[in-house]
Amino acid sequence: MSASALTASAPRTTNSAASKGAFDLSLEGIRLCRDAGLKVGVRFTMTKDNFQDLPGLLKLVEDEGIDRFYFSHLNYAGRGNTNRRDDALHQMTRSAMDLLFDACREYQERGLNKEFTTGNNDADGVYLLTWLQARFPEKLEHIRKKLVQWGGNSSGVNVANIDNLGNVHPDTMWWHYNLGNLRQRSFGDIWLDVSDPLMAGLKAHPRKVGGRCGACAHFDICGGNTRVRAQQLTGDPWSEDPGCYLSDEEIGVA
Repeated sequence: MSASALTASAPRTTNSAASKGAFDLSLEGIRLCRDAGLKVGVRFTMTKDNFQDLPGLLKLVEDEGIDRFYFSHLNYAGRGNTNRRDDALHQMTRSAMDLLFDACREYQERGLNKEFTTGNNDADGVYLLTWLQARFPEKLEHIRKKLVQWGGNSSGVNVANIDNLGNVHPDTMWWHYNLGNLRQRSFGDIWLDVSDPLMAGLKAHPRKVGGRCGACAHFDICGGNTRVRAQQLTGDPWSEDPGCYLSDEEIGVA
């Protein structure tokens, strides 16, 4: 469920169903699923325009017994590309990450079983290490090894997308880049074809990424982060990711 679904409202009418706005109807659906024993979650894509809504959404997760909260960074693809001027400032993103990490820790200490996920910015793993360093330094090395094992962005490797027409893309954010169609070639033939320059670059290990990303001391954790943001902003999918909110000092390029 998007942030807009949580905040939009519709004109009131005499009809009981129509009198409810998008927020009320979405919450009603969540409650019905929850009460039926289904695992439910909410998703929030943050921009500088809805940053202030995050604390209230986390409270909603607790108050309504919601199982999972997915925090999505804005990715400059599809409709998200039209909103990139509203992308959250880096300091807002850091504050949001601190709030999420602290909320997750608090829920665990109180015995509340909640899942927290962040997506579309693999710099989150590196920032988690800075949060751990200040609070649980004894866990730092263990978590770093887990993050390295994860390997960061896996578009074109472990993540694929097939759209409603059978076109194959490196992931859901690359709908503007078509690798082939299942009506003409098998998925395996399309997916393993590194004659396509984008797929060759995504499957390279390590990826050949420039700028701050290429020089980052934590490249083994994020894998160069999200390539589509770089491509949309500069035209070059191998330039640095403009969505990385870590400082030069934090990534070892100062």
